Amino acid sequence: MKKFLFLLVLIAITIISACSNDDDNNNPIDQLPPATQTGKQTIGCLINGEAFIPTRFGGGQPRAFYQFVDGAFTLGISASNGNAGPNFESINIGALDISILEESTYNLKEFETGHFFGEYFVGGGLEISGTTTSTNPGSLIITKFDQENGIIAGTFEFTVLDKEGNEIKVTDGRFDLFYESNVTVISD
Repeated sequence: MKKFLFLLVLIAITIISACSNDDDNNNPIDQLPPATQTGKQTIGCLINGEAFIPTRFGGGQPRAFYQFVDGAFTLGISASNGNAGPNFESINIGALDISILEESTYNLKEFETGHFFGEYFVGGGLEISGTTTSTNPGSLIITKFDQENGIIAGTFEFTVLDKEGNEIKVTDGRFDLFYESNVTVISD
């Protein structure tokens, strides 16, 4: 009788524990870092609905720079998953020869002088798999641009076409990075 009662209690505990909430979060958007503005060195997005969270070390670590060269500013934000070969993925957001950057919304267009752009790389080579265009622009929203502390934060999204014409959707992007700069801030 004691064995039967013990077995019954064990089965009840097993059933109750099986009914508990699943603590594992499988929703890709919930796997992304939170949208912050304090220089947490985070970046993430969904690529075709799958969470893209770059490595935090080596060549894949998130990086941002804001440089003044030849009378104009250049912005670069990049990160990769750190994998090699065909599993390599990277996103780049940038701008070439622009006027001063500020907290605002920017269209991601072609990789050309005076434009903001978004790029997606996949595979072992450094060949661009897709880049934004004027006919299908993306969006970059700078929510914080703190030149005194070197922090840039914001959100982004864009869709590019690969060589075969397949859409690659980069959505729900967010970043909170310290940036490298050669720009001197003069405070009052």
